[in-house]
Amino acid sequence: MSRAAVEAWVLATLPRAVAFARSLLRDPAAAEDVAHDCYCRILAKADVYDIPADGTKILFRAITNACIDRTGRDRKHQTLDADSETDGVPEPADERVPSPDAAATRRELEAALDVGLAQLPPAQRAAVELKALGYSLQEIADAVGVTANHAGVLIHRGRAALAKHLTRFQDDP
Repeated sequence: MSRAAVEAWVLATLPRAVAFARSLLRDPAAAEDVAHDCYCRILAKADVYDIPADGTKILFRAITNACIDRTGRDRKHQTLDADSETDGVPEPADERVPSPDAAATRRELEAALDVGLAQLPPAQRAAVELKALGYSLQEIADAVGVTANHAGVLIHRGRAALAKHLTRFQDDP
């Protein structure tokens, strides 16, 4: 087979071969590597194969097998503790996801906070909850029906009562 015929065959089949490998591997760089390796193996045996007649069929079969081998090889090296892309070094834990004990502690604290808020007088509870939502003293005073100074006193007393109720959650009482 002449060099021009081989070049024409490679140029005609290359885009489809890379796209096929990419569809199997989902990694553009790996797909190009697999396609390149398959072309090299086929062209090394150009005297054995009838490339104009069977080259495309052989190429796609070789790409399929190489992708299966590569995927199986990559899967063997994956563990629960390490990502194959990090060469065995475990990825750091996602800080946005709380640990199970932290999540349980948070749920317990929220339940205790709900109980503590329920024990407050209605004016104090309203003042504390509105302050937690970001309202100003004047807005809280208007909502509760007291002066701004009295709203500050209600917030202070409500927070003090909640702090006393939640002492078991403090690290050092």
